[in-house]
Amino acid sequence: MKMMKFAVVGSGAMGHGIAEVLAINGFEVKMIDISWDILNKAKSRMEDSLKKFYEKKIITENPEEIMKRISMSTSYDVANDIDFAIEAVPESIDLKRKVFQSLDKIAPSNAILASNTSSIPISDIAEATNRREKVIGMHFFNPPQIMKLVEVIPSKYTSEDTINRTVDLAKTLGKVPVRLRIEVPGFIGNRIYLRLLQEACREVENKEATIEEVDSAARYKLGLPMGIFELADYVGIDISVDLWNIIVNRGASDVNCNLFKEKMNNKELGVKTGKGFYSYPSPGKYAKVKLPEESKVDPARLLSLAINEGCWLIENNIVNAKEIDDVMKYGYNFPKGLMEMADELGLDNILQNLKDISSKGYKAYIPQKLLEKMVSEGNLGKKAKRGFYIYA
Repeated sequence: MKMMKFAVVGSGAMGHGIAEVLAINGFEVKMIDISWDILNKAKSRMEDSLKKFYEKKIITENPEEIMKRISMSTSYDVANDIDFAIEAVPESIDLKRKVFQSLDKIAPSNAILASNTSSIPISDIAEATNRREKVIGMHFFNPPQIMKLVEVIPSKYTSEDTINRTVDLAKTLGKVPVRLRIEVPGFIGNRIYLRLLQEACREVENKEATIEEVDSAARYKLGLPMGIFELADYVGIDISVDLWNIIVNRGASDVNCNLFKEKMNNKELGVKTGKGFYSYPSPGKYAKVKLPEESKVDPARLLSLAINEGCWLIENNIVNAKEIDDVMKYGYNFPKGLMEMADELGLDNILQNLKDISSKGYKAYIPQKLLEKMVSEGNLGKKAKRGFYIYA
């Protein structure tokens, strides 16, 4: 890849992390934000991060040399010679459209404009520009300096050349790109995350299990790095609810849940406030939650809705099973892919749980035709040597 010039708009946790990744890989980066106070804080965070990477021998180049490739500005004018821009401002469609309008006016006509949005449809952002074919989603996961996954989301306008160049860039940065064939709200990771939250909440509100029992099953039976409610605390309950609303308001079937609304009303937003579903040492300070090692929760039931969502994504030709699994392994640190877990748990068990829950009036749990077809054909997963994967 030729030595491209980049702009990163927004220097918060995601923005300065993305700029750091680009600079580590030898690229010149212009970081743009609304004030020097914000930019200087980002500079300090990048310096601290690079120093730690250097001390741990994760990088071998001197941090000072890497920082020389990053310049900062409060003006979009510095983007007048870039090849590629990545927007990483807060999740507001109006704000993102304004950013893209500004970049569109200044950046060369051949420059690609990418958004790090986690859920907003790229087509809605692209329509604010005069280069719709060069607008794309490039969703990094937090922290970008460490997490390997990048979701690449073309809009209905994005050209194949723009897609290919974005995928190539992600690979050059040492990332694992997962390209969606069709744009859907919430993309892959957040749609699966939402379904995990919804089933966890349904089980607790229906008194099938406690919060601790759900999270114990996630950690000790499924081997996930965090319990599901613990993960919601870590992500931020407000952010989780925002994602929930965006995805549901754009057509996904909802699962009613009051637990999250109650936490929002009480301003118990998770780690950031020191309390969510669990209590933490202080606001912003995460400590691993202590959970019982035994739980009555059936892991096949707990994952059933998320797996059904995975089937929907495959059935609609958005991604394949391996791509879903890459998202969950490289974006959420799952020890195995979601669809691989489905094979291990037995697709007949997943289907039975979905039928049971949907019979109680939960529309989101109506089994996808793909899952029903696989079970009817005897492709039950690992025990049958064939499911989403083929086993020897």
